[in-house]
Amino acid sequence: MTGKHQNRLNDLDGREWLYWTDTLYITTYPPDATHPLRKQHGAMKPPEVMAEIIRFFTKKDELVLDPFAGVGGTLLGAALAGRPSLGFELDPRWVAIYRAIQSDFIIANGVICRREEAVAGGEPLTGEMREGDCLSLLKELPSASVPVVITDPPYGINHGATGFSKETNFNMLSPWLENDLGRAPDLPSFLGRLQEIGQEIRRVLMPGRYLVMLVGDRYQQGEYVPLGFLVAQAMREIGFKFKGLKIWSNKATRRHLKPYAIKSVFVPNITHQNILILRKE
Repeated sequence: MTGKHQNRLNDLDGREWLYWTDTLYITTYPPDATHPLRKQHGAMKPPEVMAEIIRFFTKKDELVLDPFAGVGGTLLGAALAGRPSLGFELDPRWVAIYRAIQSDFIIANGVICRREEAVAGGEPLTGEMREGDCLSLLKELPSASVPVVITDPPYGINHGATGFSKETNFNMLSPWLENDLGRAPDLPSFLGRLQEIGQEIRRVLMPGRYLVMLVGDRYQQGEYVPLGFLVAQAMREIGFKFKGLKIWSNKATRRHLKPYAIKSVFVPNITHQNILILRKE
C-alpha cells in the first residue's frame, strides 16, 4: 500500500517495533509451569522473554536455531511465538529434561501448562532438540538456511560461585564432557572457541539476518569483566556487524542484593544480562 513500508523482518506493527528498540529491557515474568524442571539448569531463561525476542527477529513459521539449547527455553519461547525451532545440546541431562517437558506439557490459551490441566485441546511443544556438540551439528546444516540464531552460550572462564556459595545456581557445567565451552580455562580460550562456533553460525545464517546472544558480565579477582562486549568484539572479528544491545533484567526472579565489600570498596551486584544483537551482512 502506498505510503507504508513493507516489514521485511517480523510481523510487528510500528508501535511494537519502536517499543522493542528501547535498550533498557525490564521484564516481570514469574516462574512458569516448567520452572521446577528447568531450574536444575543454572542458566535457564523465561520462555516468555525468549518468545518476545523471537517475535522481533522472525516472521511466523520461520525457523529459530539455538546451538546452546540447555533445557530448551528458546525452543519453548519459539512454541509460544508460533515458530518452529531446533536446538543443539551437548549434555544429555538437559536434553532429557526438555524431552520430559515436551511429553508432559502443552500450550493452551497462550501459556505452557501440564497436559492434564488443559481445559480443552492445546498445541504440542514441537521444537526439536538434538543431542551432540554444536560445532559438529552446525556443520550438518546447509549454508544460508537459518533465519535467526538466538542463544545463551556458557560463559566459561572458571564460572562458579565465590564468596556467597548460594548466591545463584551454577549447576550448568558438564565437567566430564570434553567439548563443554564452559570448561574453557581462560578468557582467550573461551573467546577463541566461541569464534570457531560463531563462524559456523555465520555460515548457516541467511544474509541480512541476526545472531542474538544473551551474555552476562562477570566480576573476577577484583575486576569487572565486560564479557558481553568482549563476546560482541569477538563476533565482529569473524565478520558479524554489532548492531546494538538490550540490557535485560527480570524483576520477578532477580536475586537479592548481596553485601559485597560493604563499607569498604565498590563491588557491583550484577543483576542484568546483555542481549547482544549481531547481523550477517
